Amino acid sequence: MQHGIQCAESDFCDEIIGAQDTTFSSVYRGDPPSRVLLDTERFRLIVDMSPLCAGHLLLIPVDHYLSFAELMSEHGAELATILAEVSDRYRHTFGRLTILEHGSSSAMRSGACISHAHLHLLPVDAHDVISLIRTDGLASTALTDLRELTAFGGEPYFLCGHEGEYHIFDGSRPIRSQYLRSVVGRLLGIPDPLWDYALVVRQELLRETMTRTHDWWAGPTDDEPSN
Repeated sequence: MQHGIQCAESDFCDEIIGAQDTTFSSVYRGDPPSRVLLDTERFRLIVDMSPLCAGHLLLIPVDHYLSFAELMSEHGAELATILAEVSDRYRHTFGRLTILEHGSSSAMRSGACISHAHLHLLPVDAHDVISLIRTDGLASTALTDLRELTAFGGEPYFLCGHEGEYHIFDGSRPIRSQYLRSVVGRLLGIPDPLWDYALVVRQELLRETMTRTHDWWAGPTDDEPSN
């Protein structure tokens, strides 16, 4: 389902639809030629263009949704299948997996396309991220399955967790831009504001991530421990 909402002047969405003249192509100049790890009919798995650490990935719907809460009723089963497949490979390569999302709403405006739904996949401890968010005064609601996100469609939120244990935080109060990146930056010891993707593009981390994931779909993975 292609929603009528579009990302005005968004290089990010141009890249999703296959445009050639993008920020990624101008920054990386063909090294690597692509940051796509998995491309399905409805989802794309890519490396974050300015990774906070090796293993920083984004899972994005091909069609334009404001949040994963809005697509869950239509594509939740397919999403669960993809995440299960990716999670095994991710933990095998990076050791642990935490999923983050800043769920947008129709009231938000952003030329940078923060309103195009995207999950961050990061090799950090979800409990540490949740603890830092709570120190900022955001209360959470516990979820056991991502499909429970459906109830939050149309509302801004922050999501953090891993399979079987998620927490959703109210995203309606004013808070700093790139909030979840800033929280992970604190956890990783990245000085403020160098977690900002517009200030620092960590090209070496993207290339390292591409190298470490190049054979993910070459064959089956071994069973991996849960997060």
